[in-house]
Amino acid sequence: MLSSTSPIAKYLRQESGVPLSYKELDILHALRGFCAFYVVIYHAKYILWSGGREFLAVFPRTGWSPLDYGAFLFDMLSSAGYEMVIFFFVLSGFFIRYAQSRKYRKLRAFYVNRIVRIYPPYLFASMLAAICLWGVARVAPEALDFANGRELNIKLALAWQELHTFDIIGLIRTLGFMPVREIFIGYNGVYWSLLPEALFYLLVPLAFWRAHFYYAISVFLYASGAVWDLNSVSPLIDYLFIYNFYFAIGAILYDIVTRTAWLTWFGRISGWGLTILVLLLFASLLGLAILKFKILSGLVATILAVISISLMLAGRVRHDNLLVRILHKLGVFSFSLYLYHFPLLFLCYAGLVYFTGETVFYVRYYWLAVPLVTVASYVLYWVSERISVNYSRKA
Repeated sequence: MLSSTSPIAKYLRQESGVPLSYKELDILHALRGFCAFYVVIYHAKYILWSGGREFLAVFPRTGWSPLDYGAFLFDMLSSAGYEMVIFFFVLSGFFIRYAQSRKYRKLRAFYVNRIVRIYPPYLFASMLAAICLWGVARVAPEALDFANGRELNIKLALAWQELHTFDIIGLIRTLGFMPVREIFIGYNGVYWSLLPEALFYLLVPLAFWRAHFYYAISVFLYASGAVWDLNSVSPLIDYLFIYNFYFAIGAILYDIVTRTAWLTWFGRISGWGLTILVLLLFASLLGLAILKFKILSGLVATILAVISISLMLAGRVRHDNLLVRILHKLGVFSFSLYLYHFPLLFLCYAGLVYFTGETVFYVRYYWLAVPLVTVASYVLYWVSERISVNYSRKA
């Protein structure tokens, strides 16, 4: 159950609009860690385990034991990978609004900071993905055989073909966080979320100059996009009518937290009531994610993010909670975990193909791969992202 600890009296000062300190926001890194780790599990299932409908077709439920049902339910708990990215967008909007409020950076300084922070680890991850794909082709070429009709193998083969024809256009598109042609370089599919993030950063200095106008426009465009179903029209349209809204909600939440008694009010809500609400929202999120109702699941993810951030800041979850401490450590290198896990996972897949001679797996190998990939991403963090973080602080 969520802690029923009352919020600290210092939050009363927020009614005057005093910015939060980094120490107060530090606990939110646990949410970053949760989102990134969740996405790792989500992708590990896709690459290393033929779950869902494929699993049910091979192992019909008529022969299941209670243990089988329990294992499958546990598998399905990580089915909302896209929605966790939306959750992360809300967090990003919150943190960027905090950063600009605490230390305003002019246009050039802001862009330099973001470029130094994002591009070095991104370029390192792109090279790693290309190298991992090359390794797959050399060690386990069967993984590129799409005769079995599996989406993973088809896309790996297409990514390998595009890597062979990589040219200046592919380089420009890669630098712009776009696919080389149809597939992202090295088949690192997580890059899709970097373009909305980059477009948000481009907009930030202008948007926060007239914040209330930006918030109103963001809500209006999102509502219009939902009505007209403007999904996957183009990256720019998708950003303006869908993804920008999630970043804006995070920024709005920061303003609400620092200018009203929002956290004080959150501290008075029943702990049991909050627990039930979070569980219901998460259950709804899973159902909508499985059914692929992205507009609705994105809204639920946004609500869940707002409530989670508020709970953390209002002191409803203890800082010394063991799970929070573990997730906080993951949050420190969450960007590296997000960037590197996908190529590392299909490298694990290549290893399985090499040793077993099979290209489709129904054994839950992903349970073993997830901790291995997490540790490897942590090592890569120190040789790439950590250096970038240090320089971005100076920039």
